[in-house]
Amino acid sequence: MQKQLKDKFPQWCNETQQGKYNLCMSDDLDSLFSCSILYKLFGYEIKYFYDFDSIYSAPHIHKPTVCVDIAIEQGMTWDNHVVKIMPNDKVNPQSANINAINGTNRNNYFTKYAGSTLLQIFSYYNIPIPKSREARLILLAIDSSYMGHYNKDFKDTHRRYMEQLELYDLIDVLEQETSVQAYNDVKRKYNLNGKISVNNGHLYTTIDLVAMQGLFDVDLKLSEENFIKTYEFSVRGRHPAIGMSKPEVYSFALTGRNEFKYTTAGNSVV
Repeated sequence: MQKQLKDKFPQWCNETQQGKYNLCMSDDLDSLFSCSILYKLFGYEIKYFYDFDSIYSAPHIHKPTVCVDIAIEQGMTWDNHVVKIMPNDKVNPQSANINAINGTNRNNYFTKYAGSTLLQIFSYYNIPIPKSREARLILLAIDSSYMGHYNKDFKDTHRRYMEQLELYDLIDVLEQETSVQAYNDVKRKYNLNGKISVNNGHLYTTIDLVAMQGLFDVDLKLSEENFIKTYEFSVRGRHPAIGMSKPEVYSFALTGRNEFKYTTAGNSVV
């Protein structure tokens, strides 16, 4: 990651103390892969799971928590969402998120960083990109991080962000692939768009994590701990963003230039 960008990230990202934080994972591979890297680097363990309806908890020692691929309004998080409707909307200062740092909003939505949370983490911690083409295609397919390159109106913006992240090995892949077919192939092969959920107290996914073992220098697997629902959100949904002010919420993200998704405070269930 270029120093000018890296210096804008929250200071907590520089913490190196092993096991200092717990992790809250969301329901997709972008979050799981990112959590797996943070565990390998710093020993942060997944002790919470968030599926946009509820929070589930595993037995744990209380520590500060880092959310991963979750656009929370307060607290530490690694994220990639656009979190402002209007330019003067407040953003979470503890969010490690290029779009939050740049103040991306509805008015300049098409200048956003359209890559994954995972690629920001690879870049920030200078993690070597795997050598195999298959692994590189997977990295670009997660959260459809490749798509901007193949949109003629967005290609230059996409390239600029990839250069700021100094992900030159992945830029090479983008330049070599003349269509999106290879990315669609790995999506289907490993079911990369599959979701993670809680089933009878245990994390479950249809993503083929076993088939990806050995492609990356990190152990991609779900926690085997028991997760219990501890909190339910009272309001969640999608709304048009036109003419709206940003509401007071737990999590918030623009899911398109004219629509946002959010959750508000709810109730403890334990």
